[in-house]
Amino acid sequence: MTSNILIFCAHSDDEAVGMGGTIAKFVDSGKEIVKVVFSFGEKSHPHLKEKVIASARVEESIEASEFLGIKETIFLGLDELKFDEEIKKFNIKEKIIKIIEKYNPERIYTPSEMDLHPMKNHEAVYRLINALLGKMQKKYPLYAFEVWDVSKANKPYVYEDISKYYKKKIAYMKSFSSQWLSMYGLMPSVFLRAKKYGRAIGVKYAERFYKIR
Repeated sequence: MTSNILIFCAHSDDEAVGMGGTIAKFVDSGKEIVKVVFSFGEKSHPHLKEKVIASARVEESIEASEFLGIKETIFLGLDELKFDEEIKKFNIKEKIIKIIEKYNPERIYTPSEMDLHPMKNHEAVYRLINALLGKMQKKYPLYAFEVWDVSKANKPYVYEDISKYYKKKIAYMKSFSSQWLSMYGLMPSVFLRAKKYGRAIGVKYAERFYKIR
């Protein structure tokens, strides 16, 4: 029986930065990946129409998912500036519970609550998923990944060796072409983290995850 991995993201490229290598590793091992994106990221280019940006980001996310081998990408379509309001307005909690129950994942991943996103969207996704899992009868393992630098980590963590998949992670990051400025800006920290975490477990490159549940 195929194992599912469920990944919740605030934006369509979060997991590329935080766990692109691990996703490639999971796909290679036969696991099926389902990615759920809360926002289209329509505010990322304020000088362009939001509908144009949203459409472009959806298209590139689907193409990027196909490149990496992600089975399905689900968009919830929340406004970046109104996460808390629209979570209530559009019954997002009920939708997420149905998604979790449908795919019955082996593991669930979210951005870290400690990620320093200016709109706190990463934190909002983490809080919602963690709270919902706490109320569900079945206990699903929950892990958090880093997008921005997390310097004050006070939770147990695990590492994934991505030495074989680091180059594919970088190619995956580059496939989000509308976000080239932020992607290329993050490359140095992604490299340094991968080297640092790799040294921690005696490999070339690694990604780190916080064990929440």
